[in-house]
Amino acid sequence: MRKIYLLPALSCLFFLLMGLNCYSQNKPVFSIPFQLIDNRPFIEVKIKQHTFHFVLDCGADYGLNTTTAQILGLDLGHKSMQGGAGAKLAETWQTIVDTIKIGPVNVIKNSFRVIDFSEIINGLHLPYMDGVIGYTFMKDYAVQFDYRNNVINFYNSYKGPYPLPFTYFYGSVPEFAAEIDENKAIVIVDTGDRTGFTLLNHFAVKTGIIKNYHLSDTTITGYGLGGPIYARTFILNKLAIANIKAVNVPSRIPMLKTGAFADTNIDGSIGGGVLKQYKFTIDYKKQLLYFE
Repeated sequence: MRKIYLLPALSCLFFLLMGLNCYSQNKPVFSIPFQLIDNRPFIEVKIKQHTFHFVLDCGADYGLNTTTAQILGLDLGHKSMQGGAGAKLAETWQTIVDTIKIGPVNVIKNSFRVIDFSEIINGLHLPYMDGVIGYTFMKDYAVQFDYRNNVINFYNSYKGPYPLPFTYFYGSVPEFAAEIDENKAIVIVDTGDRTGFTLLNHFAVKTGIIKNYHLSDTTITGYGLGGPIYARTFILNKLAIANIKAVNVPSRIPMLKTGAFADTNIDGSIGGGVLKQYKFTIDYKKQLLYFE
C-alpha cells in the first residue's frame, strides 16, 4: 500500500513567538485509552461485572451486539429493520441498560439498539465488537482522538489551530466542506469506518474522477450494518481538508445501489485510515473540527 503523505499548512509558530502556548488552555475533563484495531478506536466499558470492548464511533450511537445482550440477560423490546452502510436492511431490537461505565462516567438507564455484529466480526476477523458508543454520549464534549498516543480526551472547551465548521448529516454525523482532486465537495467523518477515504459513486461520475484512475475490480472492502461493502479501490491523488492536504490516499468507490453509500446528499466519507494520521477533535458544542 502506498503511503499517505501529509502536507500541513501553517503551525502555531506565530503564537509561540509571542511566548504563548496554543494549547495551554485545553485541559481534558477525563481521558480514555483505546486500542486501534482495523483502524477503529476500541475502548473498554463496564456493564455489571463484565468488561466489554466498544467502538467509539462518531458515525453511530448506542449499540450492543446480540451476544453482549445475551451475556447480560437483557430483555429485547420492539424489533425493527434498519439500514446502514450495506445494501440490505438489518434486524434490530431496543433494550435498556441500567448502568454502563465509560471511563469515569456512569450512564444510567440508557436505551441501546441491539444488532447482530457477527458478520462484521467474522468478515473482518475482529477479536471482538461488543458494541458501539456514539453521538449521544459525545455530544456534550469536545472529543479528541489522539491516535498517536492511543488516548481519547474529553474537554468541556477546546481551542486549536484552523477550526473547521461543520453541520450535521442526519442530525449527528459531522459534515463539512473539502476538496477532492480540487473539486469542491461535502464529506462526512466517521471514526467507525476502517477505510481511508470513501468516494461516493455519484460524485466520482459527475466530476469525471472515476475516469481518471485505474480502478480495481469490484471487491468486498468492508462490512457494515446491512452487509458487505462492495467497491472498487484506487489511490486518490489529493484530499484537502481545512489546513491539511493528504496525497496518495487509499480510497474506494462503493458500487451499491442502496444504503448509506448510495446517498447523493454527501460526496465522500473520511475514515480511520486517514484520521489515524492526526490528533483529531470534534467540538460538538461549537460545531468545529480540528486536524492537528
